Amino acid sequence: MSSEPSLPSSPTEAEDAPTRDPEFRDLMEEALSYHESALSESTRRAYQAGWEDFADFCAEHDLPLMPSTEHAVVLFLTERARRLSASTLKQRLAAIQHVHDQRDEESPTRSKPVRDVMRGIRREEDRTPRQAKALLSEDVKQMVDALPTGEDGPPGLRALRNRALLLIGYAGALRRSELAVLQREDVKDRKEGLLITIPESKTDQKGEGQQIAIRAVGGDYCPVAALAEWLGAAGIESGALFRGVRQDGRLRPNAITGQTVGNVVKDAAQAANLSEADRITGHSLRAGHITQASKNDVPDGLIQAHSRHKSDRAFREYVRPEKLMEDTPSAKLGL
Repeated sequence: MSSEPSLPSSPTEAEDAPTRDPEFRDLMEEALSYHESALSESTRRAYQAGWEDFADFCAEHDLPLMPSTEHAVVLFLTERARRLSASTLKQRLAAIQHVHDQRDEESPTRSKPVRDVMRGIRREEDRTPRQAKALLSEDVKQMVDALPTGEDGPPGLRALRNRALLLIGYAGALRRSELAVLQREDVKDRKEGLLITIPESKTDQKGEGQQIAIRAVGGDYCPVAALAEWLGAAGIESGALFRGVRQDGRLRPNAITGQTVGNVVKDAAQAANLSEADRITGHSLRAGHITQASKNDVPDGLIQAHSRHKSDRAFREYVRPEKLMEDTPSAKLGL
């Protein structure tokens, strides 16, 4: 009694199927196309990022990867919960489970200890308010200064990327998702600085593109110079602007994710020993740009045009607290 043919994992495997029947070959190829279409492109990217994060953790702590153990997953969740949200950790678990299922291995994500730890992380998050703290210019400078550099030479690729990411994200008031999807082709060099086209964003659902300008300001914290240094060192002339960097310092071909942006911001804030570091997220760069510009008396209209807020109400959520402190009548009472 013959068993059913298993689904091929690659086109080559489909071509090598043990049959000469053209109709059967067509069926196998059709099945493969359905198999590849089962996951959306965004889900595939999320699984890849989640699995790579877990693989890096296992390699760093000398833990088994495939098949993994509930011990490794529990430690991974516990460590990453210091900087990742419960929803992101849930995606990480989905990635680990998906890879194990694809390789016909028992997934440790279904074990009771893993489920209990995840439940505890969610409950702890529910008790902890997570309003992002705005990072001001002095904060960003301290974070840039705290980035690790080479002991016996110039900064490595990861430090150069993170420096450019922090300064461009702050100067551009960019969302972390916008930073992640930027392409080299979206950035045009101008004499005065950079003209950046944001291909897709929260307020541009049709994908028509929105433009912002970032001026070259010179000095140690110039975002234009930092981006040029990163691109030159990484040899990026086209494609993803910000890419992953392996533990050994080699460049990954794929773009980073929004979660990576958040990790870079949180890690730099912790390295700089900033206060309330637990409230600092990837959104803190954008919130900080708006807050600092308002404190520096930049007109609200210019800030809002740069931040691309369509809603006045959403924009004033950032500006109002600073304006209240500056304009409060309590300072005029003669006390």
